[in-house]
Amino acid sequence: LRENNMTLEKVRTLALWALIVFGLLGAVKISYSNLTGNPCPHIVFVPICYVVLIAYGLMAISIVTKGDGLTHYFFGIGWGVAFLIALAGSVAEFAMGGGVCPSSGGGSLRAGAENTGTPLCYVSLVFLIVILILFLTGPYRKTCDAHNAGLEI
Repeated sequence: LRENNMTLEKVRTLALWALIVFGLLGAVKISYSNLTGNPCPHIVFVPICYVVLIAYGLMAISIVTKGDGLTHYFFGIGWGVAFLIALAGSVAEFAMGGGVCPSSGGGSLRAGAENTGTPLCYVSLVFLIVILILFLTGPYRKTCDAHNAGLEI
């Protein structure tokens, strides 16, 4: 039974890493596209893709760091920011009938019907929900169990 739990923990950790790295690489790709002329939406004067890149970076840092509660703060801030952006983008994309979020069909804003693909804010929203579940059932639970047992990680 303990061996099965260790295997499940490894699978969760690997899946968590895979999703965070995939999100991070996607944010890098869109941020690079923004630099080369395919703009992403802005929050005030800052392109959202840069904010999402930093948010996924914080989540990655949280998985790498060990020790005190900073891990949970990094993850919480990164995940929260990325989730709010994905949620707001998804709501706006749905309410406006499209053209708000970059799409999988080319990475740029979908200004017309000729551009196809899945809005990336929808993809990000699903990824972030799965990432939260994996984090809570993996690293967060492990840290809480160790803390409750009086152990240091």
